[in-house]
Amino acid sequence: MKRILTFVLALAMALSLAACGGKADDNNGKTDVDMTAQQIMDTLKEKLGDSFDCDVTEDEARMSGYWGFDMDKIEDWAAMSNSNSSLNSSTAVIVKVKDGYAQDAAALLQTGYEHYSRMYNMDLQKVLQARLFVNGNYVALLILGQTSDGDVTAEEEAQLAQDEAAKVDDAWKDIFGSAGNKISAQ
Repeated sequence: MKRILTFVLALAMALSLAACGGKADDNNGKTDVDMTAQQIMDTLKEKLGDSFDCDVTEDEARMSGYWGFDMDKIEDWAAMSNSNSSLNSSTAVIVKVKDGYAQDAAALLQTGYEHYSRMYNMDLQKVLQARLFVNGNYVALLILGQTSDGDVTAEEEAQLAQDEAAKVDDAWKDIFGSAGNKISAQ
């Protein structure tokens, strides 16, 4: 009888542990994020302060034309860049996509990033520290952070870009609970 009771208790414990750990975490962190893309953009602006150097809102034509999004599969979006884009690569694109489109959206942002990395040689360290995040149905490409004034060594510039990217990671992590960069090396 003791063996049967021990077996039943062990089975109940195993089932309860499986039930607790079985819930899928589709946001790779917090599962309760329900924000608009603009709310996420505003939160990033607030958290990053001077490291958020975008001041121009992008339009839907750029979302579908340059980035190549199928706008029928985008639930919500927000995108900004710097008004002096020929000298400043700062860009933030955040989309909340419909189910099943997150990986396609990430691939489109990766392609756009590859174009950026060829265009912005003066901001190369910042561009190399770009972040591509996929958290559930939220996908974002963030090329953000302060840049040096030019009177620094290449190592110092690279370190500044890494430090700024860490700020972006922290700000994203505060919202979603994780910040796994999905940029693929070229």
